[in-house]
Amino acid sequence: MKTMRQMSLDVVVPLYNDEEVIEDLCEATFTVLKKQFKSVRLILIDDGSKDNTYASALKMRQEFKRIDIIRLAGNYGQHRAILAGLRATTADIVAVMDSDLQDRPEHISMLVERMLEEDTSMAIAKRIRRVDSVLKKLGSRLFATVSNILVPFKVDPHLGAFRVIRKSVVKQVCAVREHTGTPFSMLYSLQVPYTVVELERDARLAGTTGYTFKKSLKLASDRIMTYSTKPIRLAIVLGVLFGLFSMGIAGYSIINYVIQDKVAPGWTSIVFVTSFFGGLNLLFLGILGEYIGRIYIESRGVPNYLIQDTTIVEEE
Repeated sequence: MKTMRQMSLDVVVPLYNDEEVIEDLCEATFTVLKKQFKSVRLILIDDGSKDNTYASALKMRQEFKRIDIIRLAGNYGQHRAILAGLRATTADIVAVMDSDLQDRPEHISMLVERMLEEDTSMAIAKRIRRVDSVLKKLGSRLFATVSNILVPFKVDPHLGAFRVIRKSVVKQVCAVREHTGTPFSMLYSLQVPYTVVELERDARLAGTTGYTFKKSLKLASDRIMTYSTKPIRLAIVLGVLFGLFSMGIAGYSIINYVIQDKVAPGWTSIVFVTSFFGGLNLLFLGILGEYIGRIYIESRGVPNYLIQDTTIVEEE
């Protein structure tokens, strides 16, 4: 088995309006890792930034050389940017981390060591202490709780994007042409064995997070609707239960009319029940429509992203 010093490393980092952190990111990555691995390459993916992120990345490439830059044609989201980076990797080990240095480059070697020791395919950082707003923490916990109920695989809410993955696994994930899911959810759904390493997470070096509540909600729906059929099954169960409930009310009304020769009054209750079941039907139709829409998206064969420009390291 190869040692860490005999392995090559690719570090995939998605960027969005990160011109303030690129210099520190590149310096920290190469200063720490170049002595620990056979070779180190940094793959930066500019996900449609509106500032000078791309120009700053080109400037840093002149200094450090072993930097690949992939410029996407638009803002496709963090996970699609990561997928673009994964497809550009060739190293023995692939690391994925955020650009804001909340995850430290020096921890990459710790993740790799643990992965090799336990002979797993992936090692993921578990955040001991998270320096984020209360609202963001609550949103993440809610997302994880709902996802773990509805999807067939369980994910610890303290696990983030920071991880290392073996080349063989990355290659197989990239070969799957999936549009509505995410690469990390796919890894979990395929039950890829992984190791968890507890690490401290620092505050952001600069700027603010681009991960809004809306994006978190979309990520949750992508994971649930792509990898689980439980919403449809839940709709079926509720439909049966409420159908039995309606039959019970009808039976009670008939018996009451036959025995006591009177009809139960109450237009309010009738309107309420009708409105409730009407809304429930619309909800179920919406769930079915979401699944059908995703089938349509997958069948179109449209790429996950478009690359506007690439600057690739020339292998020696």
